[in-house]
Amino acid sequence: MGGVKDLERWLVYALGALFLWGLWGVVLKLAERSLNGWFNVYVASNIAVVIGVAIVAVAYRNSLTLPPRGALTALMAGVLGTLGYAFLVFSLEAGGPAAIVIPLTALYPVITAILAVFILGERLTPTQYLGVVLAVVAVILISTQQGNTG
Repeated sequence: MGGVKDLERWLVYALGALFLWGLWGVVLKLAERSLNGWFNVYVASNIAVVIGVAIVAVAYRNSLTLPPRGALTALMAGVLGTLGYAFLVFSLEAGGPAAIVIPLTALYPVITAILAVFILGERLTPTQYLGVVLAVVAVILISTQQGNTG
């Protein structure tokens, strides 16, 4: 397989994620403005996550296997993701404008790429290193605040 049809499918999924995450950042800021405090935003938004996980778990229950080592690693990833999300909500509640906070936190793949080199022994090509640098430059340019945007 691996033809154009597969490329188009993954591209559609990737663009869907891009659009949904972009919309998510704005909706999260709207929630922060209308709810009283980070805790309310955090709990309310994560209720949808719990419901989504329950639906997927039921739909794929026959495929669910959790060997201890893999399950522990996945749980650790979940804890790190949850803590990162909490810090994102803290940042918005502290007055951070979504137009700056969301692009800044979207640099997390740069951290992943750098850590993958040191921890996982992966290698980046010169073009990928350039991409990391350009991603940082792009977020700096997007986040340059002119006046009050929050």
